[in-house]
Amino acid sequence: MANNVLDPSALVGLLLNLLPSTNRTLTSPHDGLAALVHSAFSALSFRLIATDDTSSAKEHPNNVFPDDWNTKGLVDRTFRYRHDQSGLEFVVKVIKLGQRTLISAIAVESDKSASLDVATNDFVSPSFYPYDAAKSDAPPLVHGFISSNRITDFISQLKLKIIQKLIPGLRKEGYIEETEDSSSNTGPAPRAENPPPARPRPESPPYPDEPYHLPPGLRPRNPLEIGRRDLDPFGGINPFQPPSLFPGNGRRRDEMRGPWGGDGYLPPMGAPPGARFDPIGPNPGPFNPSFNGRPRRGPPGSGNLRDPDNDEFMPPGAGDMFM
Repeated sequence: MANNVLDPSALVGLLLNLLPSTNRTLTSPHDGLAALVHSAFSALSFRLIATDDTSSAKEHPNNVFPDDWNTKGLVDRTFRYRHDQSGLEFVVKVIKLGQRTLISAIAVESDKSASLDVATNDFVSPSFYPYDAAKSDAPPLVHGFISSNRITDFISQLKLKIIQKLIPGLRKEGYIEETEDSSSNTGPAPRAENPPPARPRPESPPYPDEPYHLPPGLRPRNPLEIGRRDLDPFGGINPFQPPSLFPGNGRRRDEMRGPWGGDGYLPPMGAPPGARFDPIGPNPGPFNPSFNGRPRRGPPGSGNLRDPDNDEFMPPGAGDMFM
């Protein structure tokens, strides 16, 4: 497999050979980036024919810059090219826009245009310039760029956004066209082969549509019903309603008891706590020995818990005619 013609070290080495012998100075970071663009086009066999918009086209041996390529008083750099695989003329402008560099290109005869906008200081080291390659103690030119990896990133974007738009399918040994995925250096990081296990989600509440937890089996009430219990302290039971003549009547035993602990045979609140009284109701008989399963009481202290207290004796002195 052929070596990559756009390898960073190969491009930097070629750049030095493209500087004219009488003007081997790169005056600014913008010049360094513009010279790198020209080095990439030259490596792909684009032929330089002019460095402005008005000069007549002429060949420059080995694509070496003319002496005045960066001394015409203009900040922007203009390169005009031709290529053996196309009959078109290509104009490439490297434009300084503040801290950014805009690379704009067009195929003149077809109006096919392309552009690339980058942050200048993302790829070049401002403190390195101006750089004079003619000095014997000049540092290596590669130090004028952030790193070899950043040169690779820049060339990848240049191929995708400019070169491949001007000449799609360019054939050159050691040249491979870029794809959108491989050239993007700002996209999301690749997904790990073994991602960390997912964290367990918190246990869902019994009723997902409710903003708070309730005890199991208890559903929230209508918020408009809040406070209604204050208007109904007895829970729907009328405390002044006499008891039914037929105890039970489908109700539970505890519902038969009055609010003071009575046995259900007196009207509610009819007997205070601890009061003694005789049950009120039908007389007992063979078929009614007790009330609601409870035996009738006998006379106090007699120990008779089943026989009724008939109260058949006359009061004391009731038969004394002289009383």
